Amino acid sequence: MSTSANSDPAAGVAAGPVPTGPPPLQPLPYDGVVSVAVGTVLWAVAALVELVFLDDLRDDGHLWWLATAICGFGLGLAGLWIVIRRRNRLRAGQG
Repeated sequence: MSTSANSDPAAGVAAGPVPTGPPPLQPLPYDGVVSVAVGTVLWAVAALVELVFLDDLRDDGHLWWLATAICGFGLGLAGLWIVIRRRNRLRAGQG
């Protein structure tokens, strides 16, 4: 068997340091306040619209729709508080 240049396992490998891992993570530039605020407003609008049709929802057995919209609004308020705090921390770190 003859040996060729391709039989060398180190052939074609660039010399230099081998990376030890992924680069460090950086926070995203997007803070999410607008999207959480829009979602929260949409849940509030849905709850208000469902209040208009409260009797129909009750008769059809879909009263849980109203509960879902109210829970979505409440969780949206909690999420809004969280993303506003995150945005403020990010801005304080940049300044």
